[in-house]
Amino acid sequence: MQLNNQNDNKILSNISPSDKSELKQATKELYNSKAPMSFIGGGTKINFGNDFTKDITLINTSKLNNIIDYNPSDLVVTVESGTQIRKLADTLKANNQFLGFRLPFYDTSTIGGSLAFGYSGTYRFNDIHLRDSVIGLEFLNHFGNYVQSGGRVVKNVSGYDVHKLFIGTYGSFGPIYSISFKVYPIPKTQKKIELLFDNMNDALIFGKQFVLYNWNVPRLYVSKSDSTSKYKLGLDIVGTSSVVNQIINSINYDFSKNILSTDEMLSDKYIDDFGYSLDENEILVKINSYKNDFFAPIVNYLETQKLKYDFMINPIFGFALLVIQDNKDLNNFINNLELQIIKNNMIMQIEWNNSHQHNFNLTNDNSDNINKILTKSFKNTYDKNNLFSPGKLL
Repeated sequence: MQLNNQNDNKILSNISPSDKSELKQATKELYNSKAPMSFIGGGTKINFGNDFTKDITLINTSKLNNIIDYNPSDLVVTVESGTQIRKLADTLKANNQFLGFRLPFYDTSTIGGSLAFGYSGTYRFNDIHLRDSVIGLEFLNHFGNYVQSGGRVVKNVSGYDVHKLFIGTYGSFGPIYSISFKVYPIPKTQKKIELLFDNMNDALIFGKQFVLYNWNVPRLYVSKSDSTSKYKLGLDIVGTSSVVNQIINSINYDFSKNILSTDEMLSDKYIDDFGYSLDENEILVKINSYKNDFFAPIVNYLETQKLKYDFMINPIFGFALLVIQDNKDLNNFINNLELQIIKNNMIMQIEWNNSHQHNFNLTNDNSDNINKILTKSFKNTYDKNNLFSPGKLL
């Protein structure tokens, strides 16, 4: 395994603990010797986020893959952090239950890595967020002691929600040993419908009317590619058969000419890989905005370029993913794109395969806003020597 790292930092060694005590021993020994470390499960997301700022030792949790406790009637499951998504999903499906959110790399990623990445689906609309499903967590602090936050029951009000710190922070506060989740019944009927629109604004306006449908429309997106002039709006519709059919019939009544397809969804797979399964010649650009209208200049700029691309907008959470085919003009394109990003007060992050060699002149955000100040404070408390995933978060 290699790091996609412009700082030329390396993986010094790999450690694969096979149980809870070995995880504790490995972490404690590394920390006491002031050796920087990070934590992986399937290794599918190690190059996401910021670059490491030090050479690191990897602690691989893939052998910590047991389901510790699961009582379907309680709608709660507790698993070790190295448990694969597929294994967990198959166990839940046998009892007509699921996690309630989508995760990329369904066959290879682990639940601990997904939690550390903080990902709950590119297309999430009214869907459940991973953060809302985690009710308890057991982790190691920098003293090498196990700490429990939350519990294994849904109605747990004891203590602070320290476990929320571990969601989306790339292992910056220490290794996760186990996680307790709320789980949910699989909806009886699940369908996916896709519609085509002539412009982005019409697609966004149509999509926003489904905000009030709550969990019946859990996922929705607007997409565009270089191969078509149309904007595709896709949405998942779930619930009882009568409710699902009622929503689809209402769409048919008002927008029959826009409908591209209506299909049954596969209930045994909850996959959302757009932007996360990159070929060797693809680059991912993540864009965050406070307003969806700000994406219009980006779309207009794309249409003036001779690039192969796929562009996906989440119309409720204000972010977009742009997958671009590598080419000789890519450096100029990215640097000009950043001008649009800065002009419209957006944030851009770029990720690419190890084989790419590019020097993008990106502007770094060095401001100390309140979120960054609080995060630094927590980091100093839980990792005083900055040895847990150094540089990934701060």
